Amino acid sequence: MRFPPAEIRATWPTPNYVNPTKRGPGLMIVELTLVPIALTCVLLRLWIRIGWLRRSWWDDWLMVAAMIFSCLTTALVIMAVNMYGWNIHAWDAKMDILQNGRKASLAGQTLFMLASTFVKLSILASYFRIAPKKTIFRRLVWGTFMIVLAAFVTFIVALWLQCLPIASYWNLLAGSGDCIPEGPPLVAQSVINVATDLMIYALPIPTLFRLTLPLPQRVGLVALFSVGGVIVVAGSFRAYWIHFVLFETYDATWYGYEIWLWTAIETNVGVICGCIPALKLLLFPARARNQASRYANGSGNSRRREKVTPVLDQVEMDTRKLTQTDSIHSTPTAHVQVHHGMRPISGATDQSRYDLDVEQHKSYMI
Repeated sequence: MRFPPAEIRATWPTPNYVNPTKRGPGLMIVELTLVPIALTCVLLRLWIRIGWLRRSWWDDWLMVAAMIFSCLTTALVIMAVNMYGWNIHAWDAKMDILQNGRKASLAGQTLFMLASTFVKLSILASYFRIAPKKTIFRRLVWGTFMIVLAAFVTFIVALWLQCLPIASYWNLLAGSGDCIPEGPPLVAQSVINVATDLMIYALPIPTLFRLTLPLPQRVGLVALFSVGGVIVVAGSFRAYWIHFVLFETYDATWYGYEIWLWTAIETNVGVICGCIPALKLLLFPARARNQASRYANGSGNSRRREKVTPVLDQVEMDTRKLTQTDSIHSTPTAHVQVHHGMRPISGATDQSRYDLDVEQHKSYMI
């Protein structure tokens, strides 16, 4: 927050500390609507993975962590707006309110980066489950994974070390030499956040168009994964308002309201979009159960004990086409016969898994 110079403060109206003009209840309505939806999506995801398919992985637990930080972010957003002056004009806020608002801003940026990073890592981890080794797709996922981690570490360190001592961050009367300019790292963080969101949700699109499925089914899968574009839109709005507040106005508390709004929207919508592929099984529960039982091991008793073949992986995204493309050699791949009693993950080649997955996916999607 830039402290306005004397000539700017002279143009401000008389402060109204008793009954200041405030923003409406829009933020509360949006946040209290999104949080229950996001939490429900995570709980349903865990019920499907643990209670139904008896198999969970890192992507599920990373999403749980993302949900925790998203809830904390939303709670802090509501507190910042209702208690720390982020819904009134800067000239109507006393100095102690402005300083508490700066403390809330520091905490909010930290929680946002944690929530956003865990959402991204969860989605990328789900790609690892279905991206075979030594493929272009897996290398792209690894590269994006490292970019997300590097960006998180870089910007969290920059956030907490931009002022020495750290109290100068919220002390608006501190000397100018205590802090580096706040604008460049924060704008860079918001832009890179949008760029990594776009990378993550664009990664599976080329693969989905290559699947040997009917065009309507391919378009449906692309649309399913393109829902993540909502996060890109939310992140873009957040980046715009960050730039506006830092460089275009001194009324930071009034226009900063928009940053808080889009921050909570982005984190909660990120959780929702990250869970949507896993929740697709709920649309066809009977068919999904039949498919799961076809690929379980052994007898009825062993079916209850063993984890079923990852049917959900094919529902989320079938990337076996990349395996076929990247692994083709000069000699044609022999066809491998797979019996229904054998799990594709044990005893079959990648090519036979691809054939079986496509057959399964077709029967599931029709």
